[in-house]
Amino acid sequence: MIPLLGGCLKRLLLLVLLVAALFLAWYFREPLRAAWGELRASREGGPAVPSQELADLAESKVVRLEQPDAPERVVLTETEVQSLLEYGPDGMLPEYVLSPSIDLEDGRVRLRARVPTEHFPRLASAGEVLAFLPDTTELTVNGQLIPLDSGRVALAVDELHAARVPVPRRLFPGILRSLGRREVAGLPPDALEIPLPPGAATAYVRGDSLILLTWRGRGRAN
Repeated sequence: MIPLLGGCLKRLLLLVLLVAALFLAWYFREPLRAAWGELRASREGGPAVPSQELADLAESKVVRLEQPDAPERVVLTETEVQSLLEYGPDGMLPEYVLSPSIDLEDGRVRLRARVPTEHFPRLASAGEVLAFLPDTTELTVNGQLIPLDSGRVALAVDELHAARVPVPRRLFPGILRSLGRREVAGLPPDALEIPLPPGAATAYVRGDSLILLTWRGRGRAN
């Protein structure tokens, strides 16, 4: 009777473990799917490409920033940031900003997007520029992240091209307003505020990755 009871307990324990494993696999299905996609891409020698799975993975990393056990920093690869732009929550950019893409390299940021010319500022000094632009224009913004006050950063624009034509620096503020720039304390006129997710104290670009520091991580960095 005792051996039979022991066998039943073993089978019951295995069943509990199996149910728990299935529940965990279902609960973490999106991060596991994204991690599997990255592993498969690395084994096949191909680069990771933007996807819904990577956007979900990046979003799960960002959500951890506001958890009690948040890490000191979260690292988002260029492909994860691009996935967020394509498949992430709405509202990251104005609706009329089309086909946004981002490049992170050597600590710098390059943002490309297509914008209807009608949304450009109606500046008299921009007349000679707007006259030669098509109905929808490709904008390229080159710059770097700079800190503002606690919990805020901005993209300081060093170069701006419209349809591959360099735009005079005096026109930067007006065109940045067409991309959603708003006036906030401490923001230079040639910079675009980048909202940080809850729990993030600051951010910077290192190599080809975006680094988000929590308040604890920022304290240690200082």
